[in-house]
Amino acid sequence: MRRLLVFFMLIIPLILCAEDFPHNNESFFKAKKQMKQVYYDNQFSFYCDCIYEYKKENGREKTIVYDKSCGYTPRKNKQRGKYIEWEHIMPAYRFASHLECWNEEICLDKKGKPYKGRKCCEKVDKSFRLMQADMYNLVPSVGEINGDRSNYEYGIIEGEARVYGECDFEVSGKKAEPKDDIRGDIARTYFYMEETYGITLTNEERQLFIMWDKMDNISQWEKIRAERIKEIQGNENTFIK
Repeated sequence: MRRLLVFFMLIIPLILCAEDFPHNNESFFKAKKQMKQVYYDNQFSFYCDCIYEYKKENGREKTIVYDKSCGYTPRKNKQRGKYIEWEHIMPAYRFASHLECWNEEICLDKKGKPYKGRKCCEKVDKSFRLMQADMYNLVPSVGEINGDRSNYEYGIIEGEARVYGECDFEVSGKKAEPKDDIRGDIARTYFYMEETYGITLTNEERQLFIMWDKMDNISQWEKIRAERIKEIQGNENTFIK
């Protein structure tokens, strides 16, 4: 009986924790569709301020980038540079690297071959699906920029080598440096992800984001965006007031 009691004492907090989810949307696909409602009157890409527009191509809706509106020129991938992709500010690798499904081959494909990573987590882990679909962590990004940024951490890069035309964004040494006026947005998103999902920031990250939060004040658009996401998703980013 004592062992059974100890077992329940250990398992109950885990159950409560699992049920204490911040929102109910588990679909990344749905979240990307809903972002259209958030940005309907402010269709500018996050890093480069490129105007984008929804258009039909071969019967499918695509988000077309107007590169001349922002002086963006592709570094290499012209095709991917034509379209907007919804990027995670805190990348999936960062918010999922502690999960078993990300690290261990606990899933099986149709041929019985084990696998891990994003697809496995999408299949078996609700917490991952919720984090992946969290709209506070999604921004419209030129596809090539999203691909080049990959899962790299943010930071300061010495020098100002511009390889995307007039777009103020640099990637070097597995680090990405964004323009000044969105650094606070990034910081407050990381703070939100830490508070909401218990993802502990490193000391380096915390020092950087505290500085960015102070340097780049909350803009009117950031407040409007947060309010619209709150209406759709139901929870609040307490770092945006």
